[in-house]
Amino acid sequence: MARAIVTGGILALLSPAGPCLAAGEIATPQRWQNLIGTEFQNYGQEQGLPPVLPTALAQDGDGFLWIGTQSGLIRWDGYRFRIYDATTDGAARGLPSGWIDVLHTDAAGVLWIGTEADGLARYDRNDDRFIRTPVGPGRNPSRHIDAIADDGRGGIWVGTDGGLYHLPRRAAPGAASGRDHGDAWSLPGDRIRALLLDREGRLWIGKDKGLVRRDPGSNAPAPVTMAGEGADDIHVSTLFEDADGQVWIGTTLHGLYAFDPGDQTGRPFNGADSTGWTPRTGHVSAITAAGEHEIWVAMHTAGVVAINTATHQIRRIRHDQLVPNSLAHDDVWAMLSDRAGSVWIGDVGGLSYHPRDAGTTLAVFGDTRRPNGVTDPDVSSVFATRDGRIWLGFLNGGANIIDPAAGRVAQLRPDPAHPDTALPPDIVTAMAETADGAVYIGTARGLYKADRRGRDVAVARPPGRDPRGPVRALLVDGASLWIGGPDGLWRTPIGAGAPAALSPPHLGRLSNPSVYALLAGANGELWIGTADGLNRLDVASGAITTILSAPATSTAPAGLVSSLLRDRQGRLWVGTFGGGISVMTGRDAAGRPQFRRIGVAEGLPNPNVNKLLLDGTGLVWASTDGSLAVIDPANFRVRSIQRANGAALTIYWATSGATDQWGEPIFGAEGGVTVIRPGWPPAWTAPAPVVVSDVRIGGTSIAGGRFNGAGSTDPLVLAAGTKSVAVEFSALDFTAPQRNRYAYRLAGFDKTWIQTDATRRIAAYTNLSPGRYVLELRGSDRDGVWNPAEVRMPIHVLATWYQTPWANLALAAIIIAAATGGFVVVERLRTANLLRRQAELEQQIAARTADLSTANARLSELATTDPLTGCANRRYFMERAQWLFELGRRTAPVSLAILDLDQFKLINDAHGHPVGDRVLQMVARTIRDEIRVTDLFGRIGGEEFAVLLPDTLADNALVLLDRLRVALAEAEVMAGDLGIRITASLGVAEQRADEDFASLYARADAALYAAKAGGRDRVVTG
Repeated sequence: MARAIVTGGILALLSPAGPCLAAGEIATPQRWQNLIGTEFQNYGQEQGLPPVLPTALAQDGDGFLWIGTQSGLIRWDGYRFRIYDATTDGAARGLPSGWIDVLHTDAAGVLWIGTEADGLARYDRNDDRFIRTPVGPGRNPSRHIDAIADDGRGGIWVGTDGGLYHLPRRAAPGAASGRDHGDAWSLPGDRIRALLLDREGRLWIGKDKGLVRRDPGSNAPAPVTMAGEGADDIHVSTLFEDADGQVWIGTTLHGLYAFDPGDQTGRPFNGADSTGWTPRTGHVSAITAAGEHEIWVAMHTAGVVAINTATHQIRRIRHDQLVPNSLAHDDVWAMLSDRAGSVWIGDVGGLSYHPRDAGTTLAVFGDTRRPNGVTDPDVSSVFATRDGRIWLGFLNGGANIIDPAAGRVAQLRPDPAHPDTALPPDIVTAMAETADGAVYIGTARGLYKADRRGRDVAVARPPGRDPRGPVRALLVDGASLWIGGPDGLWRTPIGAGAPAALSPPHLGRLSNPSVYALLAGANGELWIGTADGLNRLDVASGAITTILSAPATSTAPAGLVSSLLRDRQGRLWVGTFGGGISVMTGRDAAGRPQFRRIGVAEGLPNPNVNKLLLDGTGLVWASTDGSLAVIDPANFRVRSIQRANGAALTIYWATSGATDQWGEPIFGAEGGVTVIRPGWPPAWTAPAPVVVSDVRIGGTSIAGGRFNGAGSTDPLVLAAGTKSVAVEFSALDFTAPQRNRYAYRLAGFDKTWIQTDATRRIAAYTNLSPGRYVLELRGSDRDGVWNPAEVRMPIHVLATWYQTPWANLALAAIIIAAATGGFVVVERLRTANLLRRQAELEQQIAARTADLSTANARLSELATTDPLTGCANRRYFMERAQWLFELGRRTAPVSLAILDLDQFKLINDAHGHPVGDRVLQMVARTIRDEIRVTDLFGRIGGEEFAVLLPDTLADNALVLLDRLRVALAEAEVMAGDLGIRITASLGVAEQRADEDFASLYARADAALYAAKAGGRDRVVTG
């Protein structure tokens, strides 16, 4: 649901003559560097990860993620954590016990495991077991393994507490004995902490004390010169080579060093953030790539430092208790950049995952501990001034002035004690800039004006209009200020010496007195968006043409008009609540405007459009109730930008947004703002390999890894009498695994492919006839792109004795014997057997019929019921409400109410989702208790419910719904010893004779927005 009704369009930002960039060009990539935040998907006990500390991370050749811990090993396929430790089957499969220090995937895709005190092992995927590999003289298996690196020839280097050892390439990759212990190229007495084989073939060796390097062709390591204080005594903890060939050296006490390819000396890294903090001291625990020219450096107890390797500019990534999806904990132990370019972080809080994105969206979180950051999380209004600064208005009042390079430069605090010289403690809805740089600020409690520095705030008191009247839209057009609100459209001159008088409001001539959006058009026209349509005002003559919303036609937009935009071709774009986007493409022969609809069917994430903005390349961006979308005006192609695409913020405020002078769209959201880099986002190209994650024969788990990758041609053999086989599979796209699609087919049994989704990733078969089959598995990535590489698993089902040729010959002999004299005995035996089988079949049919009846009842319940609250789900509510609506046409009108809980997110953030779930259940019970038995109600999404009241006029509905509102405010849910209460806002609309159900729903939804904007905890009719 859109979170507020706020400002309309702004002339300076919507003009086609604005900033113009080449397609794909990025404007000033470092401007927001000191403000942007980084979002993570955090995995802990609630997501199935055991309460362990991840100490090492790796991705094997098949694409599985492996997590080393202090007590074993864990494998992740995007859906399920499989645990290998002493309490499960890890020990039985040969996993070394204890603390895992290092994980390494070699050039052949084999996973190696180095432990704290139990030596080295490799994982054999064919048998799902671990093979211990002795290291060093005496083939001692119990060494402390700190580091592993490839040797460039198929072997590996192993760093231990007793020196450095080399394990050459295996002669037989599948040999059970593993690699030979090889030659011991030892550094006696040295503990080897870190290893790196760079692109030039040089082996860098980090020790407890100092750094050495072995160049190609040399058998002796040479010391690496390090500059700076304490350089002779550094304890190397980790080594990393970036995309430019620069080697980064992490230490345990002296922070970070950098070694340029053309230099002979490692130098301290002295880059600092905007506060002067530098990673020059402290313990560096891991380094990994996080983009083409960015590395992330993990610091024990200090979070992560993102470093631009070209400019050495840095920003810090830390846990912030005020940001729900920040880094789980600042004590970071391990990091990994996977093959898709996403970053995994192991920390004290569990596992944190940051999906790779192309830098299309940047998140600036509000209300964080970042110095000079945005002070409030709910950005209800955005405005870009001509001097390059961004003004942000907030839901709870006040505003910030942001310099994208320096951060917050001014703050306008709300002050209810001084209502004439400070902003009120209420929503900021709109802003507009005058020629001299002053900014008008519209709020729910009147119009204010501030100078360009955010000072000298004063209430504006134009005669003729209530000075405390709500403002929804502002537009400066030349020497005029246009004001839109629930009281219509107003105009006043601005500038020195101009009379402070408003022209009469255009009430009675607009399609609706509630104005939400304004846009200056060509040829002296003004476009006005209202609650039920579009209006064109000829400014010179005062003539108004109205276009009423009509969902089913091409001659009008559909729903409340929330945003207006003019593209570079001069076409008008109209964003609506409930009807998506309508683009005016021209007029027909009769002069009627023609609109092209862009809705969910065309790829829009949600039909509720909050704001339309034009970027510097001419693309149109839309914030919706289902995240962002970008539309190419040339062909109307739509691409949805979801959380998996890097959009950290997904709940946007209605009409909150602006395009800055660099062509960057900036959208106000719940949690901060999203900044868009201009241009079409690049396609997701990382493949999603399909793998077998588990195989069960007759309920017993067996190894299935041999069928992954190139796959094995050896069949999976089902012994005679085996009743079932089940194969679990996954497409390893970790960015949004719930969106992956699947298909499978058992060739020789299934006639067609069986399509399925992420919730049903198991191909299960029972009572297969003897024969040879091939199970084929397919998977897609998050965008539905199928991986052309399939898993093909040969399956051979062996025959039982009575299914063999010898049994068939014996049966034939019995038949012949019956024909030559034993007919009566055989016939009696056959008849008795048939009668017995008939009785068994009748019992099975009766049982199956009962099971089917129960299953059908359960399926019907699942299809119509919201599983959390037990009330009708959205699909069933909409179907039933439509039927009652049509019945109301022939009997008495119905009334429809939409209810949304006020600030429900705060409950989830403060008390957790389990408490939030109990609140939703309480709300459903209260609604059920307060409404009549003839009324219909359901949960239609998140914290939003709907109630349809048959045979009920709006006045009567108001009485019932206000009683419900009071009952909800008085209800309580306990969270420990604390009683949790919540209020609700409700919008209600009465059925009209000439409208359809979509129109009724849109009016009720608009009334709900009005209830929210009016202060919440109220019922408003529409």
